[in-house]
Amino acid sequence: MRKLVQKHIYDAGNTRPLSRVNIKRMKFDVLSLGPARMDCFVRLPDDEVNEICSIDRKRCLIELGFGEKIAVKGIEFAIGGNTGNNAVGLSRLGLKAAMIGAMGDGWTDKRAMEVLKEEGINTDHIEIQPGKYGFGVVINYQEERTILSYYPESLCCFPKEADLEADWMYLTSMGLGYESFYRDAVEWAKQHGVKLAFNPGTRQIKAGVEPLGYAYEATEVIFVNREETANLINMDPASEIKDLLGGLRKLGPKTAIITDGPEGAYAFDGQKYRHMPPVPAPVIERTGAGDAFGSGTLGALIAGKPLTEALKWGSCNSASVLGQIGPQAGLLTTEKMQEWLERNAGINAEEI
Repeated sequence: MRKLVQKHIYDAGNTRPLSRVNIKRMKFDVLSLGPARMDCFVRLPDDEVNEICSIDRKRCLIELGFGEKIAVKGIEFAIGGNTGNNAVGLSRLGLKAAMIGAMGDGWTDKRAMEVLKEEGINTDHIEIQPGKYGFGVVINYQEERTILSYYPESLCCFPKEADLEADWMYLTSMGLGYESFYRDAVEWAKQHGVKLAFNPGTRQIKAGVEPLGYAYEATEVIFVNREETANLINMDPASEIKDLLGGLRKLGPKTAIITDGPEGAYAFDGQKYRHMPPVPAPVIERTGAGDAFGSGTLGALIAGKPLTEALKWGSCNSASVLGQIGPQAGLLTTEKMQEWLERNAGINAEEI
């Protein structure tokens, strides 16, 4: 068993590890757990009468002409993945954040690592796995998006023997092989008195409640959308929001938060049910809006704000991200957050 975490260090453009270093004890506000990657955002031509691309909002389909060569409006590259989005969002709000997970050594992963460091995120505990990489392609069309996502099977181990200190841990989506990482991370958090924020990914939702019951029971605050909630607790998504919140909280989390797209977000802490309406903003692209809500809300909670104010932070952060391409361009700094809060002083979470 490793007593100290070790990592490869690379120089720019070189895939050969230059050295291995021991990581010394550091104290963080939050540890964001899971992989990050580089995503390519592709903007399709959005003319309503386009014969090559079309959208069917009733069936939730974006249709592309089979065999066509489509001239796109533009492409952009940005770091992706729930973990990276969360860490960047919290770092911009002035919190000391570190990422723990695995990444590959391909050029896209190297660039993602560079971005994380530029954002002030500690990457000492990211395990580099040679020959592996993650990548995503986000297709944007008329404000809607479809994501082609790839994460390799993770062989990463949570560095439970490392000299780490943190107040919070953010646990989110991971690919195949996540089970032992999850269990070790949650056990470590319980042993060290670290509060757990949980945003289960698609794979974890599909696994059902029983295999991850230990995680739900240890959770301080959970972030899921309405459809994910319904899948978790076997209810109709159209059920009353209080019933969904109550069923979600019965899994173990002290505070249940459900996002519901244009309807805003709802929360239940065992005492009061609250609704936070969306903050109005133009919508250019939706990728990362949920992660932005999570990092904004969690950032406020870590800063000691009450739940009602934290929900507003999340809504402002999400609205800002909707107005930009990619999941991180619109993430707010502390200064910008205050501007958004003041500009939307009349929009607040209310008891329902």
